[in-house]
Formats: sequence, C-alpha cells, structure tokens
Amino acid sequence: MFVDEIKVPIDLNKFIDSQVPKSVRRFIVPMIQQAYELVEASIQEVSFLKWALGKMHRGHLDHLAVQFVLYEACKKGTLGNITAQIMPNSIKSAYHVELRTSNVIICINRAKDEHTTARKAIYRSFLQTKNQLYYHFDKQEIQEEPGYLELTHNHVEGEVSFINIGVPNGKGRWVERINLTKELYALDGSDKEKENEIEKEQLIRFKNFAQGVLEDGGKS
Repeated sequence: MFVDEIKVPIDLNKFIDSQVPKSVRRFIVPMIQQAYELVEASIQEVSFLKWALGKMHRGHLDHLAVQFVLYEACKKGTLGNITAQIMPNSIKSAYHVELRTSNVIICINRAKDEHTTARKAIYRSFLQTKNQLYYHFDKQEIQEEPGYLELTHNHVEGEVSFINIGVPNGKGRWVERINLTKELYALDGSDKEKENEIEKEQLIRFKNFAQGVLEDGGKS
C-alpha cells in the first residue's frame, strides 16, 4: 500500500465544529425550545389532544415540531449555509427532514437521554455505512463525502433538557458529540404580543407541514 493511500479517522470534534459552527449552534437551542412550545400550543388548540391521546402522541409531535422549526430556519437562512430537505427513508414508508452542508447530512431525532443516540432506523443505518468521515494525510481533504451527523433532543416538562450534535457509533452511543445546552446560546428578545401573533401563524404552518410530511413528504 502506498503512503498516500493511508486514511485515518479525522478529529471529529473539530469536524463537527467546522460543519455546524458556534455562530449557528447558538440559535438551535431556542429554536427547539420554541418547537416544544409549539406542540403545547397545538395540544391546547385541538381539544381531543388534551386528553390521554395528546400525551400518547407527544413524542411524535415533538419530533415533527423540531423538524418543522429547523426546516423553516434553513429556508430563512438563519442557520447559515445549512440547507434542509424533506426525504423518504430507504423503503419510502416515512419521510423526515435532513439538514445538509456541503460535507455532511444531519438527521434529527428524539433520544431518551443525552448519552444515547436515536433508535435504529433503516435510513440512519444506510447513511452510517455509506458515509464515513476519514482524513487523507497526503491530499489533506475529507474522503468519501458527504459524512453523517445526528442531532438528538429531548425535554422535561416542556423545557429543553439536552440537544446533542455528533457522530453516533451505530449501536446507540456516541463516538463524539457536542451538547448545545452547555454552550452560550441566543435568547429571544421579541415582545410577548408579537410572539403570540407569530405563534398563531406558526400553528397553521406547522399543521400544514405535519400533514404534508405524513401524507407525501411535503409535496402537497
């Protein structure tokens, strides 16, 4: 084997930071908190969700809402060069939002705690096996792009408890991660009246987004 063919794992922490820098990460925590508040507002808006049915589906609604707020943020350019696409899984039985940079695909998932990654899914397994992050000594560039990152989140009583972005090991744990709640993040300075007005508009957009993703991947 020639020397220029040798590949070694890159510094994952630096790579994560290069793809999702602090200037972008600082917005993600308040956005996801807003997503949880949007779910609560949706439950209050729809009477039958106030019963046990709402609690039963809270996790799924959280997942959809987080995808929704990040999708909208990308469309507005709030997350810098990160873009968003609505994509099917490998067997096209469900749709999800993927965030993308020029080098990585970032999948968004709800996890039970900050130390674990999301449960196994076909599209995540495919991305992990097909997109590896390696650094080439001689060429000084990342090989086999794009790579794969995962963003996980959860809350306690509607308040963000953790938000991680990093590289999962495919077995439910992290290889490397950054907990965004441990960093400084932006605070929403909007007044309450304006916030409530936006919330009503968001409820309509969220409903349309959720319906589109569930029915046909957002094509409607």
